[in-house]
Amino acid sequence: MNARPLMFFGTTNLDLCFNVERLPTPGESLMGTLTRHPGGKGANQAVAAARLGLKPHFYTCLGEDAAGHWLLQSLTEAGVCTDAVKIAPGEVSGSALVMVGDDGSNMIVIDPGANLNVTSQMIETAAEFIAQDAIVVAEMGLPIGALNRLFELKRDKHFELIFNPAPVRPGLPSTAWRSVDFVTPNQTEAFELTGIEVDDFDSAAHAALKLLDLGPRAALITLGAQGAYYADEKHSFALRAFPVKVVDTTAAGDAFNGAFAASLAQRLSLSEAVRKALAVAALCVTRRGAQSSMPSAEAVDEFLKSQTILELE
Repeated sequence: MNARPLMFFGTTNLDLCFNVERLPTPGESLMGTLTRHPGGKGANQAVAAARLGLKPHFYTCLGEDAAGHWLLQSLTEAGVCTDAVKIAPGEVSGSALVMVGDDGSNMIVIDPGANLNVTSQMIETAAEFIAQDAIVVAEMGLPIGALNRLFELKRDKHFELIFNPAPVRPGLPSTAWRSVDFVTPNQTEAFELTGIEVDDFDSAAHAALKLLDLGPRAALITLGAQGAYYADEKHSFALRAFPVKVVDTTAAGDAFNGAFAASLAQRLSLSEAVRKALAVAALCVTRRGAQSSMPSAEAVDEFLKSQTILELE
């Protein structure tokens, strides 16, 4: 059976990554090792899907600078369709400063650059690349007005919408939330959206109900090393994460979202799609970097053959 078309809307950044023994405290200077990687939430998600054998389209806005040309080339080499990518004359590309400790924890500061200047009209133009029966994935790094326009276009384009609300920001109207098929926050984002501290599956269940009250058809909350919790109006389930040795948690959520979307596009069941997304996220955190840590379809298949995972009621 052919895969459904898949398109991502989101940010692309040049990641400046410092590997340090531990994360610094305010006012403290530490020695570290600097590496550069292609990143950005939307780009990471699109690359995760491409590494799994999909040919996703991706909309993003890059600056007309050396970083932008390198980031575009990296997307193309990863197998992402970049026809819809916008190059903004005179603007600089987004960048992020990432510090990663030896325990895999990180701190990230982002300069959005050209990502900040995406307009509703740019979204309308890019939406021409949304194919019939497509799955569309959007993250919250783009301007709220642009996101709202994308969500409005669902009425005419009839796509299925996965919304990763990261980073959480106010301003998205209730009508936009009602266009969402799957909302996919992590624990922190779920707390920011619902006010419920999510630290286990029971609290995730309460937060999921509050998320459904916002308007989406389903909620899928990631809980890091614990796993993921899914709920819609009719049923719910939780899947435990795969235990792995964590090297770098950067882009773990992006790996999960890209893999979840790719799995749905490949017509896997919901529980199978979440299980595969957990496997991709697990492999991601065993490697350094963002897009460079996204595993291939073959690596994921081999990993899943060697693992078991417990589904909770």
